[in-house]
Amino acid sequence: MKPAYILHIISQTNSIELQLLSPLPDGCNTLHWQLELDGLRSEHDISLAAFYNDDEFVVATTTGLIYRGDIQGNLALQTTLAVLGVYGGKGWLDKARQEFWYAITAEIDDEQGDRLYGWSLRDWSLFAEMQLPEYLDIQQLHRRSDGNFLFYQNRSRKLNKRSQGFWCIDPVTGTTDYHLLDSLPATGSFKTQNMLGLCTDRDLALLPFVDALPCKESDVDLQLGFQLQLIDLNSFNTLWVNTLRWYDNDTDQMLDSETRQTLQAYFADEDIDDDVVEDALEEWVDTLKGIRFSEHEDACWVCWTDGILRKLYLSGSEQSYQLAGMSPLLKPTRLNQTRERLNLLNQVAFNQYGYHLEMLNSEQLAVINFDIKIVDISEVKPCDNEIEQQILSYQEGKQAELEMSEAHRMAFTPDGINVISIDYLALPECLLEGLQQMQQRTACLAEHIKGNRLEWLIEDKDGCKRPEAEFAAMAIKIPGAAELMMQMVDNLCAFSDADLLRSSQNKAALSDVVLNLAGFNIDYLPLVNRYLNSIDIARFGGFHLQYTLPLIQQKYGHKLLNKLKYRQFIKNLPTELRTS
Repeated sequence: MKPAYILHIISQTNSIELQLLSPLPDGCNTLHWQLELDGLRSEHDISLAAFYNDDEFVVATTTGLIYRGDIQGNLALQTTLAVLGVYGGKGWLDKARQEFWYAITAEIDDEQGDRLYGWSLRDWSLFAEMQLPEYLDIQQLHRRSDGNFLFYQNRSRKLNKRSQGFWCIDPVTGTTDYHLLDSLPATGSFKTQNMLGLCTDRDLALLPFVDALPCKESDVDLQLGFQLQLIDLNSFNTLWVNTLRWYDNDTDQMLDSETRQTLQAYFADEDIDDDVVEDALEEWVDTLKGIRFSEHEDACWVCWTDGILRKLYLSGSEQSYQLAGMSPLLKPTRLNQTRERLNLLNQVAFNQYGYHLEMLNSEQLAVINFDIKIVDISEVKPCDNEIEQQILSYQEGKQAELEMSEAHRMAFTPDGINVISIDYLALPECLLEGLQQMQQRTACLAEHIKGNRLEWLIEDKDGCKRPEAEFAAMAIKIPGAAELMMQMVDNLCAFSDADLLRSSQNKAALSDVVLNLAGFNIDYLPLVNRYLNSIDIARFGGFHLQYTLPLIQQKYGHKLLNKLKYRQFIKNLPTELRTS
């Protein structure tokens, strides 16, 4: 069933923004609205963006910001958590139980530790808060069918002390148990997103098996068997271990012969330096690109970094999901596209692009890397010959083209930016020239506003670009610059629709210019007052509460000489700011 709406994250020049889209029959998407997410630098700062019912969604960032929103475009910050650590927080949505969970590394009793929080999505009440054991990889989590949480943990990366297992955490009682697996982990930076396949429907985990190494040797070639193991996440028993692919000279670009020889020698108990072995094992498991369980059949897909795929067929739960068969080694080959095709990924939401394999339907698999291959899997069947290869055709996929109104195009794309061209951003006289151009445009605003947007980008002949905030900070101390900025603000305040104009989603037009004038000289405070009484404080006041007013208080609020001017400024503030 195609979704009615899609949440999509995009990176703009100076912001990260959330779009609500709808798939169209022609393969395009249409834009309903676009909202800026404050304080984010990259789309990778988004941990989760997903609907929890037909109308409402949650957006969780790695920085501890959790938003709730709806399809009408209402987006509110639900809570903020102080996040420590390199990778930040991680959110998960349990639609069946209508729960949202979020794990972070936080300050706990003057020490750093991991915590797990749970909210009921029915009323957004916090009903669970528990400390997690030791240091977990909070970037991955599995919710078992009984409701318990499982975290994979690779304990110790030292070659002779390594072990692996799962922490099982009861979200009701907070009790924790560690279940050691009867197998060794790979060493090095074990990338669980690629190497650990979790099946939420069947409580299964598929991951590399490196306790032993199948080997075939001849005069001209050394073949090593890549093995995976299937784990039952209720009993934590190993259901099976099987060799899924042989690496030989034909796979030398993926794993060279020297690494294969190192691994062969290590598993033959030869004396080899631990660091060399660890590097070889890491290269070994890094050849695995992704694992994806099928939602509609007892099967899963495995992909390697050279693009080869293999489908694994599992017996049903009554036979403990034994390996019932494997497809040939599948090699996608580009299909000659002689006609336009509908974009098959127009319904794929942003968070699914973060995974390497995506099942589109029973006949098509998307292999997502720097490019997207839509692979035809309709002819894939089990095969008894483990080295047989099968060529599969694919067509190139792409993100859906976006259809939008002219108003949306001006509001949300670079077409709506006022670009100022100067010779060199490094020269003061050129900065003044840029300010003069900006002042001239504000003198006839009706001709230069685009929609309700007055956003500036200043660029020079060398291709250097600066947004309003950086440009104003660079120029403010140049003689004559403040006067030009003052004229720009005067022109804006005199404009009949000044309260509607914005420079970005959450900032009124010329907010950064006003901020720099406020900090430059106390004589500009009356102009700041006039400006703040001209803009829509309910919509844009947050920026000035966070930056402009604290700056003014810090510079002028504690000096006796500035006492009268500062008091007059406070008196003339809009009521909403004066009482905040």
